[in-house]
Amino acid sequence: MQFTVFTSTVPDRLTKVLSLAADGSMAKESAANMMRGTAQRATVQGLQALADVLERLTAAQAVSWGVCDRAQAAIVPERDVQGLPDAISRTRRHFAYPAGPGVLMLDHDGTPEGDLNADAFRQRLIDACPVLADAPMLWRPSCSAGVRAPDGRELSALTRHRLYIPVRDASCIPEAGRALMQLLWAAGLGWFEVGRAGQALERTIIDGSVWQPERLDFCAPPVLLHGLQRPQAAPRIFGDPLALFDLALIPRDADTHKQAQALKKTQRANLAGQCAAQRERWAQQQAPALAKRRGIPLEKARDVLQRASAQRVLMGDFVLTSELGKPVAVGDILDRPDRWHNAQFADPLDPDSDTRVAVVNLKSGRRPYLYTHRHGGMRFELLRQSARIQVGRGMRVATTDAVLSVLQERGELFDYGEGAVAYVSDGKARTVTPDWLTDHMGRVCEFFSVRSRRKVDGDDTTEECPEDAPLSVARAILAKHGERGFKKLVAVVTAPTLRMDGTILDRPGHDEQSGLLYYSEHPSPPRVPQSPSVQDALQALRFLWKPLAQFPLVDAVAHGVVLHGLLSAALRASLPTAPGVGFDAPAAGSGKTLLARCIGILATGSEPSILPPADTDEETRKRLFAVLREGQRVVLWDNVREPLGSASLDAFLTASTFADRVLGSSETVTLPNRALFIATGNNLRMTSDTCRRVLTARIDAQSETPYARDFSFDPAQMVQADRLAYVVAALTIVRAYIAAGRPKMASGRTASFEQWDDLVRQPICWLAQQVTMAQDASLPELADPMEAARRAFEQDPETTKLRAMLEAWHATAGDRQTTVGEMIRRGDTDAHVAMAMDDIAGQSGKINSRMFGRWIERMQGRIVDGKRFVRIGHRAGLLHWAVYATRATSPAADRPTMPADVAQNVATF
Repeated sequence: MQFTVFTSTVPDRLTKVLSLAADGSMAKESAANMMRGTAQRATVQGLQALADVLERLTAAQAVSWGVCDRAQAAIVPERDVQGLPDAISRTRRHFAYPAGPGVLMLDHDGTPEGDLNADAFRQRLIDACPVLADAPMLWRPSCSAGVRAPDGRELSALTRHRLYIPVRDASCIPEAGRALMQLLWAAGLGWFEVGRAGQALERTIIDGSVWQPERLDFCAPPVLLHGLQRPQAAPRIFGDPLALFDLALIPRDADTHKQAQALKKTQRANLAGQCAAQRERWAQQQAPALAKRRGIPLEKARDVLQRASAQRVLMGDFVLTSELGKPVAVGDILDRPDRWHNAQFADPLDPDSDTRVAVVNLKSGRRPYLYTHRHGGMRFELLRQSARIQVGRGMRVATTDAVLSVLQERGELFDYGEGAVAYVSDGKARTVTPDWLTDHMGRVCEFFSVRSRRKVDGDDTTEECPEDAPLSVARAILAKHGERGFKKLVAVVTAPTLRMDGTILDRPGHDEQSGLLYYSEHPSPPRVPQSPSVQDALQALRFLWKPLAQFPLVDAVAHGVVLHGLLSAALRASLPTAPGVGFDAPAAGSGKTLLARCIGILATGSEPSILPPADTDEETRKRLFAVLREGQRVVLWDNVREPLGSASLDAFLTASTFADRVLGSSETVTLPNRALFIATGNNLRMTSDTCRRVLTARIDAQSETPYARDFSFDPAQMVQADRLAYVVAALTIVRAYIAAGRPKMASGRTASFEQWDDLVRQPICWLAQQVTMAQDASLPELADPMEAARRAFEQDPETTKLRAMLEAWHATAGDRQTTVGEMIRRGDTDAHVAMAMDDIAGQSGKINSRMFGRWIERMQGRIVDGKRFVRIGHRAGLLHWAVYATRATSPAADRPTMPADVAQNVATF
């Protein structure tokens, strides 16, 4: 089992100090917050070895059950990391649960019904989750539990416990912890407490806020003074001390979730009155001090406090306690994002000595927020005070300008495409309607009108009256195309990416250069290496391919197409256009959809919406436009049966914008198109125009029942769990190619996909060469993904017909020019010609000359096997055609070698 041991230097003590008070009771000096020190990765085998390590911890030590990304590191505050290249901060950027053996810690601090001893606590856990009966466990009391005075008196009962469960895959701990909490609620072992600020605080018999990999467990023995003892503090082991528990055994079902949610809803409703009364008392108590500190009216101070408790909104005048114990107003924090981003604070509603329990995120790409880990975790939005705007007759223009100024300053709305306005929600760009904007205006502005009132004595007075946000102003703002002054938005990404020029974009927020908004809830998002080496690229490929290793891809071209899907998923937001990805197989159940889901999850971080293919071109256009309006960045068409292709789909794949009429309106909107198209189907085929636009990888399990295969892991879950790391691995490959000087590895530059060719195709071909040179069996063989387009053309039914017709025509007429009618007549005596024409324009045993002629018109100029149709011109009212070959060795291979008689005829015509 792996974990991390911390040794603090500032302060020099972490654990609690227990002493005897003057009245004979136990006095406690709380554990301290670690500011500076060291982190040491630790590995033990078995619960007894773990118990020995924990019992030997000193007063300056604590552990986290996540693993540091280095074997040993100096720990400093986040603000000091930049000046100390060998040091790290104790943040999730550097700590994670291992994807292997680790420790799940369960912390119990009592119940409303009374205290539980160790056996009763363990039994209640097993009653709620019976699979825990077979789980090995290490029991230890909390630091201040089981303490006795020198005369033998019990000062604290043995009723606070920690259980340590060795697990097979520690990366599943957060998810398993949430599932266990649901089971406890469903078993009636959950409740709510009324917090000091009137919050409804969720509780169960275990603490649900302890499963962050960087969180400290102050499990070292306490410092005992004045002869205090803990005679019953020896650890106990349940079950096999060398076994590992499989967290996948903890049930996760919809019925349990529904039952737990219903119980929570009922308990919240029962406590609503108590919470409201406590909020009022708390606001009344705190308001005078806040009003004096901020120089604001008492009523406004109460409003600020009420919003914090009831709505979890911290207004500009709300005061937080910083990591150093100093008061800081939310408005000051918002004014200095570079200073306060990722800074740590005390809990806003329940501040105490722990001033590092909350983190401020000012650069998530959306509205700034504070997240506190206290009480199971809560999120608070940080807002400036609402602007006050006057409305009235004749003031529409002034009101519109005032509202627009507020919206520009807040930076929450964006110009999106041509004519549209968008906001960002859940990592997606969503277009704004007049009704939505009206509601938003009412939330960020206080509208009022001024009315005159005549007093009895004849003097006129005025008063301000609150007003609703005016819909007419919202419509006026949406009508100001190009004049709103909002930032331009092309797409929203939820992971690092590269700009179109290959530079790195890994800092959250709006990037003016690219028009991308990087939205991240992660307090310390991962960074992309600037100049990785070839070995870094190979290691990144090895890691990136791990979830896909068991898919039976047929060859190196299929590998290249899948890698195109992975790299394009990471880069699609920056690429104006990119080929789609297709997965086909000879039979159902081969894993096509699962592989498509993996790429979709890599692109967005969530499961892609799976859509059936549309039947008509019009329906295709509507569905694709709807996907863009909803902010989706992956289009997954599953189980395509007919040949894939239509005019709308082809345009969608080769256009950086996509336009259509808004449903229920006469308005046409043009939106940015940064969506990755994925299609799956059994023996997937595409029309000729779509062949080069969707690159297909074939999967063949070579089994009569491929659906019966069993993966040893869930690839989609694997990508989901560590998505950011997989994105960084994909970008590392591209950056390594750029650092190598961008060598030209594949010939040509793919038409309509030039930027994709530069940032995806060429790096893949370069990496293919590095894989060959490495001769490493753990790496997949790679080939140019555009080879899949050539294969698709070969399998295209139109290509097959054209090949047969060109061969038959040339065999019959040679290089001579002739007409469609003459060729039909030759078919009466030439079976080869007759069969080729019948496939194209055969009707009831005859050749339809009009259909045949139109088909040749569509096919003219397209080269197959070095031959193509050329239009010669009209003579005697008849259109003449010729078939001739291209130069095999010419640099311009698409230029014809025209026979002399044909050239003369062309000149004559």
